[in-house]
Amino acid sequence: MIIEATLVMIILLLISVKAGFVDPGGLISSFVIGYVIYVLGDRLFFVPLLIFYIVAGLMTKLCYEEKKLKGAAEEKFGARGWKNVLANGSVALIIVCIATYTNNMQRPEFLAAYLGAISTAYADTLATEIGLLYPREPRLITNMKPVPAGMPGGVSPYGTAAQLLSAFTIVPAIMLFLPTKGGLTVFFNLLAIVLISSLLGSTFDSFIGATVQAVYRCKICGKTTERRVHCNTEAQLLKGIRYIDNNLVNLITTIIGAVIAYMLVYSGLISFENYID
Repeated sequence: MIIEATLVMIILLLISVKAGFVDPGGLISSFVIGYVIYVLGDRLFFVPLLIFYIVAGLMTKLCYEEKKLKGAAEEKFGARGWKNVLANGSVALIIVCIATYTNNMQRPEFLAAYLGAISTAYADTLATEIGLLYPREPRLITNMKPVPAGMPGGVSPYGTAAQLLSAFTIVPAIMLFLPTKGGLTVFFNLLAIVLISSLLGSTFDSFIGATVQAVYRCKICGKTTERRVHCNTEAQLLKGIRYIDNNLVNLITTIIGAVIAYMLVYSGLISFENYID
């Protein structure tokens, strides 16, 4: 498995460099997270992460110039940095490490928690990147008033659809590597876990973004932004708490997604047979 993980991660590293998915810092951090999860969790745990990484990278690049005109495109031509990688992937990494250390990798609760963390980050990223293509202004989740594209807490029909559809790209892939005979029952239970945890987690992300995440106004171009530095100048804080940025919000919401998914299985509200025959 170590040799396989090494070869796959090297290929993925080369693809990432060619496609510009991440900057140098993001490349190192994504390699470490992916490699450890692959070695400890095998293909079952690695495949959801791989789907998130590739699809999110492609969606970030999609219609980049259009997003840039709206002032909401990711910097560096969509290349994610190490802070973003850690914010979206560290909770999943910790879950896999804990499950391995406690010899609980076979327990469905840990698979559910892992999927909850990954699917929340995945759904939120797609909601942002695809939501930016919505031709009208998004609505602030707390009062449904129109806000500029890219405003923290903004929601749109495109973004909501992306949140829901993200689950249908992860769960079928998981089933390919799930050594169980549960069939459709397991599929629909996993789908429910991923849908519920990712939808609630990413919705909570929007709520935090609308209430306490820092929002700034650029002193140069006058645009409202979530970035502390805009147009190479420190922006003016409009609302929220200065130290609560998008990366911290992402980290918090992946924890929430993981906890929701874990409790769904642990409490028995949603169950599926042990995924190791």
